Amino acid sequence: MTASTDGGTVDLTELVSIRDTGAAEWDALAGDAALYSSHLWLKYGEELADCDHRHLVASAGGRPVAALPTHRFTGTVPHFYDPSVLFPGAAEPASPERPLLLAGTRLGYTSEVLVAPDTPEPLAGSALRALLDRLRALASGSGGLAAALYLTDASVERLLPLLGPADQLVMMDAGAVLDIDPDGLEGYRKRFTARQFKSRRLEMRRYDEAGCRTEVRRLSECHQEMGPLSAQVLRRYGHPVTDEGESERFALQAGLFDEDCRILAAYQGERMVGFTQFFFWGGTMYARSHGLDDSIGREAKLYFNLTYYKAVEYAAAHGYRSLDLSCDAFEAKVTRGARLEPLWGLVLDAPWEGKVLDAVREAEAARRAEFASFDPGIETRVAQLVAARG
Repeated sequence: MTASTDGGTVDLTELVSIRDTGAAEWDALAGDAALYSSHLWLKYGEELADCDHRHLVASAGGRPVAALPTHRFTGTVPHFYDPSVLFPGAAEPASPERPLLLAGTRLGYTSEVLVAPDTPEPLAGSALRALLDRLRALASGSGGLAAALYLTDASVERLLPLLGPADQLVMMDAGAVLDIDPDGLEGYRKRFTARQFKSRRLEMRRYDEAGCRTEVRRLSECHQEMGPLSAQVLRRYGHPVTDEGESERFALQAGLFDEDCRILAAYQGERMVGFTQFFFWGGTMYARSHGLDDSIGREAKLYFNLTYYKAVEYAAAHGYRSLDLSCDAFEAKVTRGARLEPLWGLVLDAPWEGKVLDAVREAEAARRAEFASFDPGIETRVAQLVAARG
């Protein structure tokens, strides 16, 4: 498929699986994009087998210059990727008659439009326009809805000139990032006043006094131990999981990520009592699942030690520049040194008007105010550009 634009001729390819292209080729195209746009992570998403994939690639002169993963749902959509849940009253549940075409990632809460490094303008813009036009056509042809959720500021800035008046951008969440000082905990400590750091020091002491030690393990070495601890946390928040199911989930990940993932685990004697799982990509450690033994988790401050203090030490020792702490629990994350970055929802040709649109905007305003109460820096330059768009 060929599209002619002001930037030249762009050829479009549609991959029905990420396995239809090599990991090195895809990751070179993705450049410094996050873990969740990598070949390996997209392959992991396909293992879930709950949707159809059509990854769009734009090429010029035989060289891939831009890409956009897409996922077509005709039934149940993961809760936090379902527009009918995220925008109540403004979107219908996905069905065979009205599918959801989800662009970006469908797992991980960070989506990006991918542009190969050093791609000049206007070629980059032309390639993205061709991808966006194809995404619209796929949605229109199926009678469905096209959306990209949890887009980064950088991707929104690239897409802004290409959007039409019916396309809606909504700040829907935020991601927390903790920058790492090369001198580890010593540099981390200097971010706080002595009074502020006193509570951090107390949390570290509680961990030591509980007789906990930290071990760094591979998934393949400890996924059976992780399952019951993860399940305790998830059940506390109402998720109907089993110990065995969680162990199986980690075993699946071990088959793909054993070289690119480490577990910071707390042990009392020979018993694992807590863990935080980190994936490594580029200069970032991505915190994903965590698990705690409820009989000791609060007393020993396991979560804060494993996810922040021990992780800061590990990251600095191994040359990582940041911890990606994902969404939620913003107060705990910001008070421990993280900053917030906007995550955007884009709905193409959104059928929103009147009271429906007002409700979406009111909910967005409440979220933005909440985020800003923790970190005023959430109102970035891109956020201001989006606001000026109206």
